[in-house]
Amino acid sequence: MLTQGRGLVLFLLVILTSISAYFAVQVRVEQDTRSMVSQNSEQVATYAHFREAFGNDEDLLLSVTHPRLLSGDTLALIDTLTRRIAAIDGVTTVLSLSNAKQLVADRYGAQTRPLLPPFSAPLFTQSVAAALQFNPHYEGLLIAADHKTAGLLIALQPTRSRRQIIDEIRNLMAATADRAELHLTGIGVQQSDVAAFIQRDQKVILPLILIVLMVMLATIFQRVSGVLLPLLATGASLIWTLGSYVLCGFELNTITSLLSPVVMVLAVSGSIHLYSGWRQLQGEQGERINLLAAKVEELFIPCFFTALTTALGLLSLTISGVPAVRQFGLFAALGVMLSFLAALTLVPIGLSFLPLPERSYRTGKGVLRHTLQWATRLTINHPRAIMAMALILLGVALSGLPRLQNNTNLISFFAADTPLAIDTAYIDQHLAGVNLLDFMVTRSDALPLESMADYERIEKFEKLALHHEAVAGSLSVLTLLRPLHRAESAAATLSLPDNDDDLRYELELLESAREHSSLRRFLTTDRKTARVTFRLHDMGSRTAASLVATLQQQGKSIFGADYRLQPTGSFYRMTDDSNRLVSDLIKSFSLSLALVTLSILLLLRSLWLTLLSLIPNIIPILWTAGLMGYAKIDLSTGTAMIGAVVIGLAVDDTIHYLVHYRRVFNGNVRRAIILTTTRIGRALISASLVLAFGFWVGCLGSFKPTIYFSLLVGGTMIGALICDLLVLPACLVLGTPPRQRSRA
Repeated sequence: MLTQGRGLVLFLLVILTSISAYFAVQVRVEQDTRSMVSQNSEQVATYAHFREAFGNDEDLLLSVTHPRLLSGDTLALIDTLTRRIAAIDGVTTVLSLSNAKQLVADRYGAQTRPLLPPFSAPLFTQSVAAALQFNPHYEGLLIAADHKTAGLLIALQPTRSRRQIIDEIRNLMAATADRAELHLTGIGVQQSDVAAFIQRDQKVILPLILIVLMVMLATIFQRVSGVLLPLLATGASLIWTLGSYVLCGFELNTITSLLSPVVMVLAVSGSIHLYSGWRQLQGEQGERINLLAAKVEELFIPCFFTALTTALGLLSLTISGVPAVRQFGLFAALGVMLSFLAALTLVPIGLSFLPLPERSYRTGKGVLRHTLQWATRLTINHPRAIMAMALILLGVALSGLPRLQNNTNLISFFAADTPLAIDTAYIDQHLAGVNLLDFMVTRSDALPLESMADYERIEKFEKLALHHEAVAGSLSVLTLLRPLHRAESAAATLSLPDNDDDLRYELELLESAREHSSLRRFLTTDRKTARVTFRLHDMGSRTAASLVATLQQQGKSIFGADYRLQPTGSFYRMTDDSNRLVSDLIKSFSLSLALVTLSILLLLRSLWLTLLSLIPNIIPILWTAGLMGYAKIDLSTGTAMIGAVVIGLAVDDTIHYLVHYRRVFNGNVRRAIILTTTRIGRALISASLVLAFGFWVGCLGSFKPTIYFSLLVGGTMIGALICDLLVLPACLVLGTPPRQRSRA
């Protein structure tokens, strides 16, 4: 490969890269959050049944605020917005004050009339106020209690791209922004904005990572080849990985948007060690190609096992129930192994065209050399002090672990000054809850819900739920049934029918009405399943999980064994997934630790060295976990991946250190530590700094979980480097038998 085979290998690599690039440039961004939701079979089946029975639950909510909201001009604006939004391709219905209906008593029974009088009617404002007072069930959804903010409930088709619909609605909002204050929120908006931010991050972060890598490599090696060759290997790795990702039919999502930056950062590590090894050949006697081949052979095993342990750590994420996490773990692991292939081909082939370095890589009086010498003296002379300090810091970190909380809040993923965060906070405060929690109610005997006992239980469940401060309102078949009964019976207040016969009659009326489509959102055609929707204020999954558990317990006491109460919906699925994050974290980290430990044992073939190697790698991970607790950084889909990812990365420097240590060890542990730290310490520092700074570029991203992921992984790499240069040698000094430690 380094002589006559160079041309053939390069030709094959060019062909592979060209084919991969063809697919890589076609990478698309996911326009919804389907890959962010767990594929738990029971949960999926329940949600599929819910969607089939009641349709899409991802409605949008547009608020219109004006000091004279009930004036004819403002209500005319609401009417215009309602009609123009309803005309957008992909919008199913729009419900607002301008097209809402009310049921009134007539000599022939209940009659449907528009909620609002004609805009030209005399005493218009007073008539509107009277109509709203007569229909209190619209308060909190279509109009705020202070009558200054109105809402437009927008239902979407599940097929049309959310991005196009949201863009058209926002264009309408911009065109009327001078006439009222408008805000927009909903799951569909979140999905659209996530896709837009992912595309923005890919355009901004990847070039910045490239610049950081160039600057770091130029600073470390001070040679054009030291920059060009690692970047060629990194670029090839990224193209191969993205090409494979697209070829498998996947699209980028919130988690896999990390794939490109992570692969770029991880891919450069092996190239740094190979190039550093080549720099050490200065002054060696022998034929240039043979020396290069011998150095590559020497570094092959540690480079392979560092790539393997990193890949195994990433592969442990594939046990997650969230498809996005599985995709990230699988293809990041693939990218790491492909980067090993790229580094072991492109870098040696490129170096084979160059003469041996003229300047010594092992001499000089720079800061780095003095740092390594200081670290060596410290570990040899004061190993107990180093271990004591590490354990003190570990104790401090462990006290922060109880503060670590499992909590996911989709809105908090965005910066506070983004339009979605601003709009959601405004609507949540001025109009209604922004999250929808759905329950499906069925009879255990599979009979239709046609008795008063059924609906009285639903009413009691709703009223009990509304006592919770987090519940902003409720919607159900009762929202339609109570006004109908008032009109049919000429009653003064909203109430349920008096008996089963009246109930069945009024249900028939609802089904036969032209507006029966509203009934279909709350009661199936066979009347066997009813939907109860609670509008919740903005909250994280931790609070939501507690609320869901409370509502289920209260619902069980109300409905008893004769009914089945199932929570479901997009918001519930997110909450349920978040509850499993801790268990998934423990499983993936345990699997990662086991696989990494077995790999190190296979490499070193020494149980003693393997156990010692775990100490400097587990300590920085616990430091990071404690820091998350003190900083109140919640466990979410992004941050929960840190442990499994970092254990595979942190062990890389340990492998290089221990492989070299065993090579030079002749019974004198102090001599072996001096030789190992001073000879390969520069490469360890270089690789770790490149990894850390590369990850830290991700802090410029748009999502807090990925920002935290980038920040904490980079910080953990620095902690792991410190442990490998100080704690690991101290462990070797203290863990070596006295007769070996005392030998000169």
